[in-house]
Amino acid sequence: MVEMVGKITRSRYDELVTESLDLVEEDTRCQFGLGDAALELEPLRGHGGHLPLDEGDQGVAESLQMFADELGLSFYTVRTQRWVAAQWPAEHRQAGVSWEVHRILASVPDRFELIRNPPLSERTGRRRWSAEVAKKLVGWKTEEIQVPVTAQEKVEAIRELARDDEAVAAQVATDFLRRPEVAFKAMRDAEARDNVNEAQFEQAGLDDDEFDEEYEEAFAEEEGEPFHDPARIVHSWRKSMEFNDLIAVCQGFIAGAARLVPKLRGHEFTDTQTKVLENHLEKIRATADWIETAAATGQVDLDEQLAQLLRGQ
Repeated sequence: MVEMVGKITRSRYDELVTESLDLVEEDTRCQFGLGDAALELEPLRGHGGHLPLDEGDQGVAESLQMFADELGLSFYTVRTQRWVAAQWPAEHRQAGVSWEVHRILASVPDRFELIRNPPLSERTGRRRWSAEVAKKLVGWKTEEIQVPVTAQEKVEAIRELARDDEAVAAQVATDFLRRPEVAFKAMRDAEARDNVNEAQFEQAGLDDDEFDEEYEEAFAEEEGEPFHDPARIVHSWRKSMEFNDLIAVCQGFIAGAARLVPKLRGHEFTDTQTKVLENHLEKIRATADWIETAAATGQVDLDEQLAQLLRGQ
C-alpha cells in the first residue's frame, strides 16, 4: 500500500519538502538582504539584547519609514529585519536555518555556537531547528497550537489549560478520578490523598447542615434527659477524619479490584489458589457487614466469630 501524507503520496511529500526548503533558504537570504540594506542606511548604534524603537535619534525612524514605504513594507518589518541582521553578522548566519529561527535566537548570548548545534526533535527524531524548538529553548510561549507527543508535553498542556481556571481544573480532576486506575494511582500520592480526605471532610459538613436541622427537630431532647441515639454517634463519626480514611480504604479496594480483575481473563486457578481467594473473599464480606452494622447502629466492637475470621483462625 502506498504511504500517504495528507492527500499526497509520501514520495510527492518528500519532493515538496525539498522544494520548500529551497524557498525557505531563499526567503532567509531575502530577509537578511533587506536587513543588511536597512543596516547600511542606518547602522545600529546599540548592541543590546533587546529590540529598541530607535537609538535616540528621530532621524533613524524617519529614514527607516521612508525606506519601508519605498519597498511597500511596514516600518516594523524593516526595523526588525535591520535589528536581526545586526545581531547576526554574515559569517555567523547558519545555512539551512530559517530567518525566523535566527530572529528568535537573536537575543541569546551564545547564539553563534548554539545555532550550529540544533537539538534533537522528539517529534521527528532528527536534529533540525524549527521555530517551535527555538521558542521553547529561549523560554517563549509558543503561538502555534501543537499536539503534545511526550508524556511530559501532555501533562504541561493540561496544566497550562487549567492553570488560571479552577472550574476547568475541578472538572478535569473529577473526570479523571472516575477512572478507577487513575484514582488508584492518584491516591498513592500522600499529598493528593490528604487533600482529598480533607475535602471529603469539609464536604460532609456542608452536606449535613440540613440533616442537622431535621435531626434536632425529630430527636429534641427533654430537659435533663439527653437522648443518646446510635445514629447521632455515627453522624458525629461521619464528620471525623476516621470516616474519611475509611472511605479512602474502600475506594482503594474498589480501584484495585477494577484494575486487577479484568486481567484475570483466561486465567485458570489451581485448587490452592481458589481456596486462598475464597478465604479472603469471606473476610472481605464479613468486614463489609461489620462496617454496615457500625454505620447503622454505632456499634463498632468485633464479635468473637468475626475476630477469629479476621485473625485467620
